[in-house]
Amino acid sequence: MPTFIFDAVNPNGKMIKGKLEAASEANLVNKLSQEGYVILNIQPIQAKKKHMKLRAKLGDLVLFTRQFSTMINAGVRIKDALKLLSRQEAFTKPFRKVLEEILVSIDGGMSLAEAFDEAGIFDPVLVNLMQAGESGGVLDEALLKLSKFYEDSKKIRDEIRSAMAYPVFVSIFAILILMVISLFILPNLFRAFGNVKPTGIVALLINSNDYMVNHWMNVLIFLTIATVGGYYFMRTPYGVAFKSFTLSLFPPIKKLRKLETASSFSKTLATLISSGVSIMDAVKMAANSTSDHALIKNVPQMVDTLRNGGTLKEAMQNTKYFPQLLVEMVGTGEETGRVDEMLNKVADFYDEEVSVKLKQIVSMVEPAMIGVIGIAVGFLTFSLYQTMFSLESGAGQFGK
Repeated sequence: MPTFIFDAVNPNGKMIKGKLEAASEANLVNKLSQEGYVILNIQPIQAKKKHMKLRAKLGDLVLFTRQFSTMINAGVRIKDALKLLSRQEAFTKPFRKVLEEILVSIDGGMSLAEAFDEAGIFDPVLVNLMQAGESGGVLDEALLKLSKFYEDSKKIRDEIRSAMAYPVFVSIFAILILMVISLFILPNLFRAFGNVKPTGIVALLINSNDYMVNHWMNVLIFLTIATVGGYYFMRTPYGVAFKSFTLSLFPPIKKLRKLETASSFSKTLATLISSGVSIMDAVKMAANSTSDHALIKNVPQMVDTLRNGGTLKEAMQNTKYFPQLLVEMVGTGEETGRVDEMLNKVADFYDEEVSVKLKQIVSMVEPAMIGVIGIAVGFLTFSLYQTMFSLESGAGQFGK
């Protein structure tokens, strides 16, 4: 059946967008009208250009999966649970809007997993676990596993952000100092010495100051576009890949990222396997969820090994990418029939290693940043004194 995209007003009077399959436009309009929706616009999906959507925020996913699991476990119907959740102010407005679109998709005959997949903001792990939970009649358990998975991911992310707070603050403070010197101190200083032209880094700061004063609107527009564009770009898959590549250029951070990747891969794989997802699909999704290109490139080789009858341990060992501890723990899990349990244990171990390495990196970054800022300020001070002496000398010769 063809797929249509439409704009409509729901029974609560809110504007929504949706995507549904139907035999024809007339059939879709008829069905939605019976549900109380007022159709404003409808067209085949092929007629609309597809845009890349931003991923759902991790905070929304943690709260949603936990509350959705609790409601399903308490016997609340899926549609009723989604309606309640779509009205909660605890979620961001875009996320609530997506839940409303999912309700429309479910009304149109889609399964829960299909509706979440169509929304385009949820990762394959969530979609596949929902599908496994639906087919096995254990949706609440699948959602609970998702909640634990997202909570662990958020915990690691929050630790990293907390550790980087001080270095970021110092960097911003240093930039503000340079801006104050450039915008307020240097202009007053040079006005005292007349129209003598400075040189070197002082000249660069003076020229930057003149440009910002004379073209402040252009600077403001550029900074706004760069900030907003950068924020949204970093939430796209391309932004995640760019950030991963950039961080991998620094050896200490590269090692930290590898530990974080091993932890994320292990937790995701354990969650998928314990929910009944096939091992080959689980490996693909677990690798893609890490956004680590070095690991993702090894996925075809791992899948080929598994397809040819090899074990998961052999598939991981042949890539020469994974830490030996992880490989051996997987082998032990396969021998005992407890692969998911072993993966969770090794993930916990790597989480602790990430915390230790993160503290070590921060302990090195802090004095390094202070040293760099000290050198920059010292060089700037030297340049200022040198320029002042040159100006005084020039002014003295001019007086003679």
